[in-house]
Amino acid sequence: MNIKTGDFTEEISGADLSHINLNSILINSVTNKIAAQLSENMNLLSYHEIQVPAGMFSGVPLFSRLGFTIPIQISSMGDAKADYETELASAGVNQVSYQVWLNIECNVTVVNPVFGKNLCVKRKLLLVNTIFNGKVPEGYANISLN
Repeated sequence: MNIKTGDFTEEISGADLSHINLNSILINSVTNKIAAQLSENMNLLSYHEIQVPAGMFSGVPLFSRLGFTIPIQISSMGDAKADYETELASAGVNQVSYQVWLNIECNVTVVNPVFGKNLCVKRKLLLVNTIFNGKVPEGYANISLN
């Protein structure tokens, strides 16, 4: 998939009016493909074995790298979830920052014969970060009335 940031948005400017079109079809398509790929990759992790130092089970961070290693099985639970959010914020005099974020959530279960623990891994990725410039006024005063 060869996608650029500019593919997600389009700025349309007229004589007195300017607005942003969000390509929500493309964003939904990318979001769904990422969630499907993550879910597929999580299924490949089923019953993957890793070695963990015994000090990790003490609950004391200082001891977390000490001791003999214990094999731990990691299996995936559930599917990856992905969604997006948008944000408009002031970025200066007559400038607007437009951002589109991809929110990803994966659930993983760590399993061994003694215990099991569910872990939720969340990540927020920036898809679009664009500054739109408006007309700069001849005069500007930032007056705050409290």
